Amino acid sequence: MPSIKTAALVSLALLGAGTAVAAPRAGGQLVYAQSSFPPCLDVAQSARAQNATRQILDTLVEQDRTTGAILPWLATAWEWRDGGRELVLTLRRDVTFSNGEKLDAAAVQANLDTLARLGREGRASQAAGYLAGYQGSTVIDPATVSIRLAQPKAGFLQSLSEKTMAPLAPETLAKTAEARCAGALIGTGPFVITRVVQNDRIELARRPDYAWASPNAGHAGPAWLDRITFLTVPEASVRVGSLVSGQVGAIDEVPTDAIPQIEAAGGRIIARTAGGVGVTLYPNVSRPLLTDARVRRALVIGIDRQELLSALYTSYDHAATSVLSSTVPGYVDLSDKLAYRPDEARRLLDAAGWTPGPDGIRRRDGQRLSLEVIWSFPGFTPDLELVKEQLARIGVELRLGLRTDAEIGGIIRAGRFDLRMADLTRPDPDVLLSTFSSRYAAGITAPRPELDALLDQQSLAIDPAARTALVRRIQEKILDEGYGIPLRESSTILATVPGLEGLWLSTPRWPVFHDARFTD
Repeated sequence: MPSIKTAALVSLALLGAGTAVAAPRAGGQLVYAQSSFPPCLDVAQSARAQNATRQILDTLVEQDRTTGAILPWLATAWEWRDGGRELVLTLRRDVTFSNGEKLDAAAVQANLDTLARLGREGRASQAAGYLAGYQGSTVIDPATVSIRLAQPKAGFLQSLSEKTMAPLAPETLAKTAEARCAGALIGTGPFVITRVVQNDRIELARRPDYAWASPNAGHAGPAWLDRITFLTVPEASVRVGSLVSGQVGAIDEVPTDAIPQIEAAGGRIIARTAGGVGVTLYPNVSRPLLTDARVRRALVIGIDRQELLSALYTSYDHAATSVLSSTVPGYVDLSDKLAYRPDEARRLLDAAGWTPGPDGIRRRDGQRLSLEVIWSFPGFTPDLELVKEQLARIGVELRLGLRTDAEIGGIIRAGRFDLRMADLTRPDPDVLLSTFSSRYAAGITAPRPELDALLDQQSLAIDPAARTALVRRIQEKILDEGYGIPLRESSTILATVPGLEGLWLSTPRWPVFHDARFTD
């Protein structure tokens, strides 16, 4: 595999290095083997672009990776006015995009307006949720911008720490959405995109004049590494073998059974539970077989999450215990609503008129209880293969429909599916707007007035105690009605060679390479 062998000179010697602490050194190339190539490199349009693209981006504010507190970054200060309807940001004056354009109030205004437009066009559903109620921005002076909201929005400041909302250069904003997806992206971050080979690799180079690092970073200046290559290696065994043999310096999507092998070779495991909504099945309640809440609730309690964990995952992974992951403010432990109760699930299906057929799959009025689940991320396939077996035990047939990235967006927007599987990272309760609101979430074609009202109320609740109470009710409502079927918390599990240090995971869960360096 020539594309992997090119990395051998970079890291082959590292696995033979001792365990003694060594001084960091600048320079070098890191090859990072990732399991899939993102369908779109623009994080505003695809959450799966985070591995590579986030390295070229900075955000207006940052979220402390330990406490979750909001910290200054490109914006040095902020002030809420008009009861939470206006946010005034003060910007650093020394920040430039990698093409030399200046980050100023006009650039921030243009970015927000562009994101709002992409959201209206259905290209940026996550940003659409963040910018719900956005009325526009005003340039007060080159370093001051005022953002107007139709109503108070409790999670808006946190949304500005998300890479989806990261400022891009005016040159990039002038590009088409398709060009941005292909990699025509210019940010203010410590790296720049130098080459994209579709479905194979993304190459980055260090920006030598970088001088405004994240407050979470270990140093303020340019990145240590000269270059990073994000190499697509779909086969987990090949990724692991390439790491252990020293052909690559880091890998993602580490399989359960490979961890002992990696650790025995001196490799390092880096893991973090993602903040947001974990790996979840979303029923399309507009479909005839899923209009009955009893059927949806049977699916919730007919899945054995502990079996999923023990069969497929590691000690670094966790079963879902609520709609929100346990690292999000407002999370409530609702394990009792997610406990595996197959007998109760069967009773619910009996009550809904579905009786077992000769092959064990339930029928009603001659129709089989057969549901298709769609997804595009190959890493979800093992989960769904086991869920298929589990649901068959209660009389539900699950048909597996892996789709390409090109196919799935149109299918979801048109509502042509029974169930879809996805996860979404954002360590704020407003992530629920992007996933469960009929106004903002893709694929929800039927209004849900009660849930929508609760989602809107929590977003308006500036008082933390009031918001926490609403977020609890939302999570209970979603599970009681079967609007979401959480399986497990999303986790990022990476592995590196022993000679690589300084790689850390952000508050949501994504790798950050600004501090990464090889040691002598």
